[in-house]
Amino acid sequence: MIHADDVEHAVLFRDPHSYLAHPDAIRLADGGIAMVFNKAPRREIIMHPPQDPMFMNVVTRSEDDGETWSPPEVAPGYGWTGTECAGLTELPDGQVMLNQWRGTWIPLSRARTMEAEPLMTWPAELLSPWIAAGVYSGHDAERNPEAHAPWVRNGGRCFVHFSRDGARSFAETVEIDTAPLIGGYGNRGGVVTPGGRILLPLTDAYRFATLFLVTSDDMGRTWSAPTVLADAEGSEFEEPATLITRTGRILMILRDNGLRTMHAIHSDDGGATWSPRRDLQTAGLPAHLAELADGRILMTYGWRIPDHGIRAVWSDDDGETWSEPVVIRAGMGNGNLGYPCTIPCGDGSLLTLYYGEDGDRTTCILRTRWSLPA
Repeated sequence: MIHADDVEHAVLFRDPHSYLAHPDAIRLADGGIAMVFNKAPRREIIMHPPQDPMFMNVVTRSEDDGETWSPPEVAPGYGWTGTECAGLTELPDGQVMLNQWRGTWIPLSRARTMEAEPLMTWPAELLSPWIAAGVYSGHDAERNPEAHAPWVRNGGRCFVHFSRDGARSFAETVEIDTAPLIGGYGNRGGVVTPGGRILLPLTDAYRFATLFLVTSDDMGRTWSAPTVLADAEGSEFEEPATLITRTGRILMILRDNGLRTMHAIHSDDGGATWSPRRDLQTAGLPAHLAELADGRILMTYGWRIPDHGIRAVWSDDDGETWSEPVVIRAGMGNGNLGYPCTIPCGDGSLLTLYYGEDGDRTTCILRTRWSLPA
């Protein structure tokens, strides 16, 4: 086990009345950093976006390599509640694209008067992952879920929003049709090939099991039908991280909630064909990929088992092999953490953005500035 050098931790955003989590961030061509994360009212019990219709995506910018940040603003605007984790992509024409999955939510009292539909998910089902994991063991939420989640989820819709002012505002929206798959969720952005094609990997919300790809050749205004990249019995593929390396390889890391590990696939022909899936046997998840100044690929991930924290590995052969884990942060107390993304900075340091709880269980957006050991 290797430990990071020159480590400095800081809290970026904290609100005792809000649940803040799940960041994604990109370096923009203008030198700034744009970050999107989730925000919802803080509740008696922990709920993540699949369970709570009050989640919003908020966007903030930093002009000084992550030292200070603008006030987070709702994207694309107020009224867009019930969203999942979102991702950011800068396009060749300077626009910033925000990909967003938004659930369709119905008040419980109204849902009871409606004819049941296949995608309807009721309170007990919404909270079932936490109940099964024992998080609510003995809590009233286990006995009476409708008192804590008086709503029904009924599928959702996939959108991309476009900003022409460096992710400060999003004025144009396009819906992505993911049929015949049931939805499209991704917590990271896509990549753009040298020919200008956007590749956006998503998973089939809310099933969260089949990973697929949609593409656009007109800066995101129209999208292809989905192409399945990963689907296997016993596996649940979601939350892909994608990077185009210096050799032109498209590397993708997949989260597998079935096996609780990460997998890798790659394409050497611009996304036309993909390699067989390879289990990395890494229990940390989900991943983020970044290219370092020397060409190495850095993969950052959350470590949700003791000793809880944030870790990374690097590769100098396009993701074929990976280094020993580097501990960026440890001892965070519990597994309600992660979704790290790392931005290389001009002074050679690395800026990792992630979420976790502080001493009084308030969930915050956190920062660690660090360096790879020599």
